[in-house]
Amino acid sequence: MNYQDFESAWYLGLMITSFFAIMLVGLSMALRRVRRLFVTGDAMSGWLTLGASLYTFVFLLALCLAMLILLVVRGSG
Repeated sequence: MNYQDFESAWYLGLMITSFFAIMLVGLSMALRRVRRLFVTGDAMSGWLTLGASLYTFVFLLALCLAMLILLVVRGSG
């Protein structure tokens, strides 16, 4: 394993961390909207918003983690 592999994994790790922080802020904003939707009686839109937010969060996080794992596996030989 050379320095370039570690550097790529480090930068990708920073990108994943920043992505995670941004998604948590976005999810909290979406949850506020969902709570307002449930209170006003529009439960179906609330469930759709919540499901789409969670699906997007999990999909993009898994994509970033897969890229990080690929770098680590390639670097270890």
